[in-house]
Amino acid sequence: MDNIEQIKSRINIVDLIREYIELKKAGANWKALCPFHSEKSSSFMVSEDKQIWHCFGCGEGGDIFGFIKRIEGVDFPEALQLLAKKAGVTLKRQNPALASQKTKLIDILEAAASFYEKELQKSQLALSYFKDRGLTEDTIKKFRLGFAPEGWDSLLKFLFLKNWELKDIVLAGLVIQKADRNNFYDRFRGRVMFPIFNHYGNVVGFTARVLPSNDDGKMGKYINTPETVIYKKSQILYGLNFAKQEIKKEDRAIIVEGNMDVISLHQAGFKNVVATSGTALTNEQTCLLKRYSENLIMSFDADNAGLQAAMRGIDVALSYGLNIKILEIPKDKLGEPIAKDPDELIKKSPELWQKATKDPKHIIDFYIDTNFLKYNLNDPRETAQFCKIILEQIKKIKNSVERGLWIKKLSFVSGASEKDLRATLKTLATQKENNALLLNNETKTPSAELDLRTKDIGTAIELKYLSLLLSDMDKYQNTLKDVSVHMLKNKGICEFYKDLIFYYNKNKAFKLDEFRSWLESAGKNFDSLDKFLMLKDKNYANYEEDQITKELQSLVLYLKNSYTKEQRQLLEKEMMIAETSGDKVKIKEIMEKFKKLNI
Repeated sequence: MDNIEQIKSRINIVDLIREYIELKKAGANWKALCPFHSEKSSSFMVSEDKQIWHCFGCGEGGDIFGFIKRIEGVDFPEALQLLAKKAGVTLKRQNPALASQKTKLIDILEAAASFYEKELQKSQLALSYFKDRGLTEDTIKKFRLGFAPEGWDSLLKFLFLKNWELKDIVLAGLVIQKADRNNFYDRFRGRVMFPIFNHYGNVVGFTARVLPSNDDGKMGKYINTPETVIYKKSQILYGLNFAKQEIKKEDRAIIVEGNMDVISLHQAGFKNVVATSGTALTNEQTCLLKRYSENLIMSFDADNAGLQAAMRGIDVALSYGLNIKILEIPKDKLGEPIAKDPDELIKKSPELWQKATKDPKHIIDFYIDTNFLKYNLNDPRETAQFCKIILEQIKKIKNSVERGLWIKKLSFVSGASEKDLRATLKTLATQKENNALLLNNETKTPSAELDLRTKDIGTAIELKYLSLLLSDMDKYQNTLKDVSVHMLKNKGICEFYKDLIFYYNKNKAFKLDEFRSWLESAGKNFDSLDKFLMLKDKNYANYEEDQITKELQSLVLYLKNSYTKEQRQLLEKEMMIAETSGDKVKIKEIMEKFKKLNI
């Protein structure tokens, strides 16, 4: 048994997918709202018997590897490593020349992180920096904090000793080429190092901070790994690898700006915290968080830049239907924040932080409070502007009852009537829909060749026919004689049917796994096989065996009658042309074809 089969034998697809989304029993299968597209009714199906999944809404499907590749956004080698670890399977060491580029870079960055960790223990100055920031040895070890020595090529020499090639070290973002010659030097030198992890714990990059004693004001305080194959800043949430289980447990995530905020809060026991590293929350980050909770609490630094970043992130999160609240740094009697960021606040008073997390501000309250003093609500024009800003946020709330309650509050705060506010809200919503229509005008319709979402009746019948035929090929093999390839109109289905007929005629029997292997070895699209199998489960889950047989007979009859009708119409046109020209030979040929159609 090879690695892949070992992993499949140990991981139940239902248990795996349950870690990401909620599944509900549906006959012999399981259903859920698809995690890969927005939908209101469940079209995502999982077959425990066949160990496959398919969404009849967006067309995605596959096995456990396909699911992990899609939901984690990784290539097959990374999916293999992740599932092997989960299954407790030790993978045979790959030849480095055959390993994927991503896997190589992850291994190089892991080696670099270990190097920086060891260097930290050699530098009393760097260790003092972290300890002066209040970090314990356990925290330093947990977050794998390190130090890049001053030398120009200390890391490069270390990696060469580990037999890594220069081109891969460059791709990992660890070295820089000198402009005037073909020499390279370490990107990070004389800085404390914060490894950046992806959400399942691999080092994908670094943030490096200059030591205060070396800061001359001319160099950047922080420098980061550049964008690489494995490090995309928009896709990373710092600390998520440590926080994801706590987020699920508490059913809420707290989002802060900086790495030190995360580290300090985790050390203080607040472990459902992640950071955007100073940028606004992105679509990719929001999708990641939604796997673990739909409740987000956003905390930002007490400055205007932090406020603007938070507002941009709020709009993104609301577009995904998440529940957003705002955690503000407490203020003193003069209305000034008592700390500049969560890291400083937790050191001053863990109790105040905990109180703030228990009573975050609702997003609409936050927008009302933020804009209240900016407008003169005694002036009708400014009142209208104020209301429009708040209504722009209220319209993003999907629950109509909740929207109504916020309109009531806005009416109270602004003095505008609820009727006028509702009318304005309706106008804003209509404008949004019109803009969406304009944007969608150029959207291409997906190919329907093997798209199970088709609304074409003929194609739907062909799909049902294949799905039932595959459920018991040996029992229903006579239908191969009744339904010829020419009777099928959909190009993709027709090609698959040709392969099925060829395979069956050659082997005189049908074994699903062998057929799948044959398709794969022949370079055919074997993914479509799983789609047909899932379609049968979707449409006929509650059918008895005799009902399946009758349904298949009806489908065969429909396909034959449709084909006959179409051919008859073509022959009638040919007959008209032949009679007009007086071509007796052609008329005789057409009459023979008519007779064969009627047999």
